[in-house]
Amino acid sequence: MRVIKKILKAIGILFLVLLGLIAVCLICTTILHNVKMKSNKAFLAEQGYYHPVSVGDHSLNLVRFGGNADGRRIIAFSGSGPGFPIEIKPVVSELKEENQVYYLARPGYDGSDDVKDDMTISFVVEDCRKALQNAGVEAPYVLMPHSAAGLLATYWAAKYPDEIEAVVNIEGVIPMAPDTFTEEQLAEFESESGGMGMIRTLFNLGIADVAGDMFVQTDESYSEDDQRADRAMQLMTMSSRAFYSEVSNAFVSMRETYEILEPNDIPKLYINATNGYKTLEEYKAADRLSEYRINELTPDFTGTEEARRAKAYELEWEEMQNHKKEVMEPYFEKIGNCKVADLPGGHFIHWEKPHECAEIIKDFLKDVK
Repeated sequence: MRVIKKILKAIGILFLVLLGLIAVCLICTTILHNVKMKSNKAFLAEQGYYHPVSVGDHSLNLVRFGGNADGRRIIAFSGSGPGFPIEIKPVVSELKEENQVYYLARPGYDGSDDVKDDMTISFVVEDCRKALQNAGVEAPYVLMPHSAAGLLATYWAAKYPDEIEAVVNIEGVIPMAPDTFTEEQLAEFESESGGMGMIRTLFNLGIADVAGDMFVQTDESYSEDDQRADRAMQLMTMSSRAFYSEVSNAFVSMRETYEILEPNDIPKLYINATNGYKTLEEYKAADRLSEYRINELTPDFTGTEEARRAKAYELEWEEMQNHKKEVMEPYFEKIGNCKVADLPGGHFIHWEKPHECAEIIKDFLKDVK
């Protein structure tokens, strides 16, 4: 018995020592993370990706791409993810010939300060309006959102139409009626968003800083400086409370935006990529469906692999056409004066086909009076 007690005591001591070592390591990585946050902002400023504008108790990052001082003021907004000022650069380089172009980062994104407020669409829009006003960027604006920021542009144009000259919506999220979503979808979303707190904790503890590509990956086609800038933006964004708050408030923002919708005369362009294919054959040829999605669409299929893939594409195409008819077309009609430009491709069409994207935008803006 004495031997067993000694062994258990030794194990207990070893366990406490290990806990102590882990605690020391986490303290060190947390300190490292906070130090890197400051050095990363300095590097972003050096590269032209950081220009904080005060909106009271916090600042938003307004990236000034420059361009024609006498041109329209285009304000770009990212989807739900970091690094947008880098991935939009190929499009911006062509738009700068005739326009002033900016990227405004929402709270928590890409160098903007974190906030404790709930990131609902109404809060975000008011914050962005104040930032532009304080920076001396005068309305009217051409809003250029991607993905999730489509809600921001839709809400802004509906509530403050006098401030908006035009909207260029690149694959933007479309607000849908609250009762569109089933209880199962809402429960699944709540479950997924609940796990995001753990991800943020890992970033704040500095785990991502030392784990390298396991947490933070960047596009190898970027220059060396842009790869470093992209990593810095990822570390900042993913460790912010605001980023996860925006995701968890997605349905609140969807409801707020849907309820304020009404037609107006603001010229609007919607660049439709993922649903921009004309025929099923064209969509099949693009080979866009992942293996995961194919399995999800055909879980019980027993035919050949070729037949299974063909069936998956047929089912996906049917869903796409229903979405276009039941969601997209009613939205375009409801906001009024909206031109749809089909540019078949992926959700990040501005990176995949920057020249074609820029040409569509420039042609659209030529007709904006």
